[in-house]
Amino acid sequence: MLLLTGCQAPDVEQKPPLIQSQAWRMDASGQASLQDVQNTTDWVPLPEWKSWGFGRETVWVRLVLNAAPQETRTPWVVRVRPAFLDYVTLYDPCAGLVLRTGDALPPDHDGLASINFTFQIPPLPYERTVYLQLRTTSARTLHVEVLPYGQAQQLNRLQEWLMGFAMVCSIIFALWACAQWWVTRETVIGAFALKQLFAAAWAFFIWGFARVVIGPWLSEGVLTTMASTVFIVLIGVTLWFFSKLIQGYRPPEFALTAIHGLACVAVMLPFLQWLDQTHLMLALANKMVVLGFGLLIFVLLTAYPQRVKQAIPIQVLLIYMVVYGTLNSLPSLIHLGWIEAKPIVLFGSLAHTVLDGLVMFVMLQIRANALRKEQMQTALDLQSSQQLAGAEKRQREEQSQLFAMLAHEMKTPLATLRMWMEAGQLKPETMERAIADMNQVIERCVHTGQLADQGLQALPQAVDAELLTRNCISSCRSPERVELKVADRGGSLHTDAQMMSIVLGNLLDNACKYGALDKPIQVTLQSAQQGERSGWRWQIESHAGSAGLPDAQRLFEKYYRSPQARRLSGSGLGLFLVNGLLDLMQGNIQYRAESNRAVFSIWLPENFSLR
Repeated sequence: MLLLTGCQAPDVEQKPPLIQSQAWRMDASGQASLQDVQNTTDWVPLPEWKSWGFGRETVWVRLVLNAAPQETRTPWVVRVRPAFLDYVTLYDPCAGLVLRTGDALPPDHDGLASINFTFQIPPLPYERTVYLQLRTTSARTLHVEVLPYGQAQQLNRLQEWLMGFAMVCSIIFALWACAQWWVTRETVIGAFALKQLFAAAWAFFIWGFARVVIGPWLSEGVLTTMASTVFIVLIGVTLWFFSKLIQGYRPPEFALTAIHGLACVAVMLPFLQWLDQTHLMLALANKMVVLGFGLLIFVLLTAYPQRVKQAIPIQVLLIYMVVYGTLNSLPSLIHLGWIEAKPIVLFGSLAHTVLDGLVMFVMLQIRANALRKEQMQTALDLQSSQQLAGAEKRQREEQSQLFAMLAHEMKTPLATLRMWMEAGQLKPETMERAIADMNQVIERCVHTGQLADQGLQALPQAVDAELLTRNCISSCRSPERVELKVADRGGSLHTDAQMMSIVLGNLLDNACKYGALDKPIQVTLQSAQQGERSGWRWQIESHAGSAGLPDAQRLFEKYYRSPQARRLSGSGLGLFLVNGLLDLMQGNIQYRAESNRAVFSIWLPENFSLR
């Protein structure tokens, strides 16, 4: 007789499609039986969605079902959501059914396979009442509907595809973040990867996939413990990620400390499960969600006046945080029973797994690109600084060499003058030679400086090559030692006469100074073709003196002097200057050593044109 009670219900307004009315009552003791519940009258109308917050009390739901048409053959399905309720028991007295399901129990393979809780009941041709008993350590939030089998199956598949797609997106974002972190090892990217991994794991549990996939292999209650722990850790990791992201905007230190402290408290909450205080743990966790997002928004507001330049403007991040925090706080407010329950309780988690993943994916991409450009610019600035430092170092070294050379070269003629003065044998030609040597050093320094500053420019003019050569020989250090051989008479060319005089003068001076004193210096002038251009070639040949032959690889380096030549006066600038001046006049110089002789060969084009 007990199971037949409630098969006929009073006539009331029909509530389409299959449920006539639904109501609920709270069993504070948690010990009430079905008969006790059937005999009570304190039922409260049940809205479409309802949340009773967290607690140990048992919730009973009464559903009055309409009579099924005679032609109905397929079963009806009682569909219960959300999928994180621990224990849900259905009593159908008229059909003699007692069915159990829940997140803490392995899935019932005889029912309609789904991520939702479903009960199959037979359609009966008369009105009847069924009861649901709800016991859970999680939030007591409930939505119940009774549907025909085909419609229930269609809705379940649609929801599974939607949730599955969202979970795949969440995993993709997590894998992208992991890959980015592996390459960059940046803390913000690593924190996002960790947060997104826990978000995907939480969705796996909260949407019911875990009960279907791994539930059959777990003991009773293990799945709910795992889901609760993942949820708690996710809160802490999310707060940690946003604190790292906001840290670049330089908010007050106390605000960041508050976020870190809240994250640490959150990850310690799972210890309450050991004390059988899961209800309290989850209630505190949901309060922390609301408090945490409020605190993050406050931190952003305190950082706003500082206007720190970041790839993501702080205004954009603030707007995102308000929207994202609102979407994620609504389910917690519903679970706590602080606001009226809405379907957002099911889909609010999408904000954490998909919306957050998508938006943060875009924002972090923008941030990563900006940081990459900043790093490249920093590297370029560093390279430029290093080049500038290197140039300054070379300039200091060159100045040091110049001063050392000047000090040495000025001392030599002055010491010669002093020696002849003390001996009382100072002659005018000696004074002239000493003054000429000092002038020559100064002129070479001036010309070298102008060459380095690009202050010299060749001015072409008609020049008699033989006459220019003879004038340079007559004004050199030892003109009597020079033998000139002109192969082609009447040679003329267009070039800079002053620059050419400096070139020939330096080469002749080197030959006189470093060549053997008892051997003649041979100078040959002849016309010569180079490529398709006509020109003139000078060859200056001298026998090696006490200084020996120079190093052909370093001969034209600035300040270079062979070890043996350092005993004689010289600036080390002559051949460097010669090479630079010939380049300005579109000519060139070559050196070779033949049978203990130094041979310099210079070539100039017959017609010089400005570049």
